[in-house]
Amino acid sequence: MQSDQTTKESIEFCYRRALQAKDLTARNLVRLIKLAKFICNKVKESKDPEVKHGKMKIKDLIRKDEGATSVDVSKTELRDFKRVAKRYGVDFAIVKHKTEDKTLYSVFFKAKDQEAINDLINYYTEKRLLKESRPSLREHLKELKDKVKNAPHKIIHRAKERSR
Repeated sequence: MQSDQTTKESIEFCYRRALQAKDLTARNLVRLIKLAKFICNKVKESKDPEVKHGKMKIKDLIRKDEGATSVDVSKTELRDFKRVAKRYGVDFAIVKHKTEDKTLYSVFFKAKDQEAINDLINYYTEKRLLKESRPSLREHLKELKDKVKNAPHKIIHRAKERSR
């Protein structure tokens, strides 16, 4: 009797758990379908071009608005120029000239941002002029070293006097 009752209880337990598992999978299927719809919508949204800012390809820059203006910059100035352009929030594209011996880059801007471009160029040129007009620290140190070398050395004589 005891084994029949245990067997019956175990069968009922398994039956209840199987029903719960069936409900759980149905719930999971509904969630999975909702998740798949959400992901499909995200993929569709991502196919639409997002608005880019800062450095971009020349194709994207021209496609974005009505036109572009350009400024030629050398390679050494390019890094500083990027920083300043990002600070002013200007959209720009950089193109390298391959024909010339000296590496020269053209920086293209949106035609709409003409005022921001003027401010950017003014700020950048002021910054460059301040850097060039600033005296070199190494040269100043060299001058001080030369002064110290050429200065006469003091001769100190220390002699003890004996007195009694």
